[in-house]
Amino acid sequence: MSLVRIAERICAVEALKGRTLVEGNVLDSPNGALDVQADGSMRTDAEKPFIAIYTDRGQAEGVMHRGLYENGLCDIVFEIGISTPMVETDQKTGASVIVGIGIPASDQGFEFFLDIVQRQIIDVLNDPDNEWSEIYRGLHSQVLKTEYVGARNTDDGQRLAGHQLRKTVRLVDDPYGAELTPGAPFTRFLEKIEASADPVYVSQAAAMRALFGGDSEPLSVVRRGLGFTQSEVEALGLSGWGGSDGQPFETASVVVEGMDR
Repeated sequence: MSLVRIAERICAVEALKGRTLVEGNVLDSPNGALDVQADGSMRTDAEKPFIAIYTDRGQAEGVMHRGLYENGLCDIVFEIGISTPMVETDQKTGASVIVGIGIPASDQGFEFFLDIVQRQIIDVLNDPDNEWSEIYRGLHSQVLKTEYVGARNTDDGQRLAGHQLRKTVRLVDDPYGAELTPGAPFTRFLEKIEASADPVYVSQAAAMRALFGGDSEPLSVVRRGLGFTQSEVEALGLSGWGGSDGQPFETASVVVEGMDR
């Protein structure tokens, strides 16, 4: 799992919390929140409408070196679910209505709810005033494909409806080396979760920070990023640069014919 994929998913979760009809019930990679069975039927153990977010398939093609920090394409999946237990009773009429929207708890009402939440997801992730959304967008350079899937069933007397929004995005490369670039999207993400009141986020940030540091010598950083072997560095004539021979590069002089300095 790449660090950028982790950051992309967490930013999407935090961006959406409290900003759609599911309110704060935005879940990070839950197991089987909307579980599609082998026969195509669905199950859910959720007790109220939810959005579940996953980073699914990933693929990097045409990689030119061995560093493996290129993330390439990644599917980020937003599952939206609602079922008959997720309704409330209108105190004035006694009718069952969908939580948060107040329309009848019918098949048509469920579909309307899912469509509205799906649109809210798009609006929130493109909100220029939402800092989490801003970082989320900065972690990918392109959206290559968007897919929408709807499913519903009435097994066990429980009406269940779900939508899945799948976006294929081109992630930025994972950072590497001794230092993170100030102001870069991944750096801003780490700073956000480090400042969080959630101890899980703080622990995750510490684990990711621990992957950086150590040797900051320029040639070593380049070798790490490209996956060069020592023999390749020597063949390129770089072995005397930046201390790969154990001596740090400090100064150099250049003599140009016809000039006195």
